[in-house]
Amino acid sequence: MLKEEFRRAFFSWAFVLALVITSVCFAIGLKEYGPPVSPFIRPEERYLYPFEQNAFDAFLWAMGLGGSFVIFAPLIAVLPFAASFITDRTSGYITFILSRTSFRRYRTSKYVANLLAGGVSTSLPLLVGYGIINIFYKRGLPPIPVSPSEGWVGARLPWVNANGTFGYLYRTKPDLYIFFLIGLAFLWGAAWATAGLATSSFIHNKYRALVAPFLLYVVVDFFLQNIGKPEWSPLFNFAPVLYKTTSPVTTFTELGALFLLSTLGVFALTKKRRVYE
Repeated sequence: MLKEEFRRAFFSWAFVLALVITSVCFAIGLKEYGPPVSPFIRPEERYLYPFEQNAFDAFLWAMGLGGSFVIFAPLIAVLPFAASFITDRTSGYITFILSRTSFRRYRTSKYVANLLAGGVSTSLPLLVGYGIINIFYKRGLPPIPVSPSEGWVGARLPWVNANGTFGYLYRTKPDLYIFFLIGLAFLWGAAWATAGLATSSFIHNKYRALVAPFLLYVVVDFFLQNIGKPEWSPLFNFAPVLYKTTSPVTTFTELGALFLLSTLGVFALTKKRRVYE
């Protein structure tokens, strides 16, 4: 059963579309960052500022600072498989499959396949994109000014440390910091895909079920920013580099709470009778 749900989740047009959207958003952000060699520096000066355009800053810009990916992230996470309870019912597939296995096994297999599909759809293009970036962009960071009174020279992102959660790794272990962001994107996608699956157990319109997590994302972000708690926003939870006061507490507490509540929702709300209705 698990193998079949994996096949349906990962070998589908919806999963391919999610990967394409993620890749396009990443490419748009990278385009906004600029080419490997800065067009603002004269050729004879390039040896003085070799890291103004660099692989690490390019990734941060493409993933979060460019803006488009963080907007569509919740839709990308739920697109591959979160509405599959609904499509199984409307297509009659659930009647076929439950004649061959138990509802508990069917639900558990779908839960695992869905969270993995959501996590992969939000993280795999980032991993591939980072590999491509490292081929074309130089791997290094501009030097830190000797004294605070000096201005930054040849720095696109004049940072000693990146903003927020584990930002201190940006300068000392930039690859580790990038892989943390990619791993976080996987966990974030898995959590929101699980929220989408829980939603589809009581919203029986496919398109409403897919849009519901995105609306929750927007409303919660708007509310938290207006009450002065932006570091808890799911937007900055996805890309903590966007806000300076994010921390491991805000990032993993919120993400863990969403995943736990969504998991409980899937197993508490998704009953055989409800899915059939």
